[in-house]
Amino acid sequence: MPYTELFFFGFTLWLGAYLLARDSQKPTVQLTGWGLLAYALALAIQIIFDRSILLILLAPALLWIGAALHLLPEENQTRQTLIRTWAVVSIPLAILTLVNAWFAALVVLALMFCAGMVAKLAIRSQFKNTFALLAVIALFVTLSAGLLILPLNWIPLSWGMALLGFDLIFLGVTVTAWDAFDEGESIRAHLVRSLISAFYYSGTLVLIASFFSKDPTLLLTLITFGILTQTFSNALQSLLDKLTLSPQLNEERQSLRQAADALPLLSPLEPASVNEEQFTRLTRRALSHLGDLPKLATNPLTNLSSIKESNPLDRAHALKSLLIQSIQKLKPQSAAEFGTTDEWRYYNSLHFPYVLGLKPYTRRADYDSLNEASRAALDWFQTSVPERTLHNWQNTAAKLIAEDIRRAGG
Repeated sequence: MPYTELFFFGFTLWLGAYLLARDSQKPTVQLTGWGLLAYALALAIQIIFDRSILLILLAPALLWIGAALHLLPEENQTRQTLIRTWAVVSIPLAILTLVNAWFAALVVLALMFCAGMVAKLAIRSQFKNTFALLAVIALFVTLSAGLLILPLNWIPLSWGMALLGFDLIFLGVTVTAWDAFDEGESIRAHLVRSLISAFYYSGTLVLIASFFSKDPTLLLTLITFGILTQTFSNALQSLLDKLTLSPQLNEERQSLRQAADALPLLSPLEPASVNEEQFTRLTRRALSHLGDLPKLATNPLTNLSSIKESNPLDRAHALKSLLIQSIQKLKPQSAAEFGTTDEWRYYNSLHFPYVLGLKPYTRRADYDSLNEASRAALDWFQTSVPERTLHNWQNTAAKLIAEDIRRAGG
């Protein structure tokens, strides 16, 4: 029985599912999660059928290339070009590799480029140490993936899978830590709790089943069931609540459940102890989570001295009110609800997307039911404000909000 391979399968399956269950909006996190799941699938095929499928082995490498490219700053002029090139070329390159395995060399060269790119980011990014570690791990991923997908046959398949598994696990953990730090969260307790819960449940199922059968397919099925049901337990409970409860009760239970699950992510960081750049970054994250109270409850800004509430959800509500008050201060002295002059741009960039929850570049089905100001704002964003410009305005506005709430007693 390949117990080592079962362990790698279970660990990468859990880590990939954990990254996806974080419901992050960052493509880097999502693509890394899918890459780990692709590796787990390749390992499952090897365990059951004692063979490998090159197309599935290519998936973790191709997905990591996309994840690395999304690490580039949005203001980087080549970012969108590189991402579009990756999206267009990946599938044809995978098909060409099936025709001639040596086309995989192009994938290895792209992985090397990504490792160098991440290393270059480490020089200028605020996440210098994290990106430096990520560059080293990316280099090891390149080496192990090259040994596995190139037709060199230098090492046995099982060894190559183990090397790639180690590298992908370290890669996934590092990306998780980067995402948590960027969101102002404390990840250790939440990560360990998820790991223990998933492996306790799946391990118990496997232990019971092993007394009756040593069939690898059965064990893999039980591991998959145990890990996925625990990692996505909130999503499953939400589905059950939708099927059995009234909409109002379901909404209340979902809010409480999400808040309880997010509590281990609350960082003990004191806002008064951080520098101006960190404070602005935390403010920017809080603004982006203005419509998501459970995520807002994990922001260290809930520890502001001006917020006196003790309940986590109450503190999140207080922080939300504080941010909305600061946004209102950006509004020009006018009776109008919306304007398009320069003095309106910072207010518009925060009020309509975050306070009202409008998506500037998505046409709403209920567009006609919106008030006149909201419809005018959506039309203005879509016709006159490029996405990059809006992003820059929001960053500048976040600095102004950060200065305001810090002066107010932060």
